[in-house]
Amino acid sequence: MPNWQPNWENVVWDWGAANEAIAALNRAAGRLEESVGERQRIAGEAQYEWRGHYREEFDIDLADLVRRAQSLAAEFRSTAGRIASASEAARSEQNYRERERERWRREKQEEERREREDHERRQREHNRR
Repeated sequence: MPNWQPNWENVVWDWGAANEAIAALNRAAGRLEESVGERQRIAGEAQYEWRGHYREEFDIDLADLVRRAQSLAAEFRSTAGRIASASEAARSEQNYRERERERWRREKQEEERREREDHERRQREHNRR
């Protein structure tokens, strides 16, 4: 038997849930970005003839809303990217474990083959005496 052991445990990761979360985060980011664009278009129509103190407050509030929505959309996309990276790392680790298990099996088979051959050789030598 090889003098080492591979990791026999599978990586614990829910790829389906990760993919769903990635899709949901990207959809939410897209909806936020669409909403911001639509709000800015509608606000532009309202701002065309609007003057005074309340217009200035509205402009400040609108700019803040746009910044927050863009920031949130970027955060959603960043989180989706981190989940995708974690999924890829989990997949890579699982592939590595499977390759190591297969290498261990090959080494074990090779050792068993050599042991059989040695045993057969010793038996032949013994029988010649």
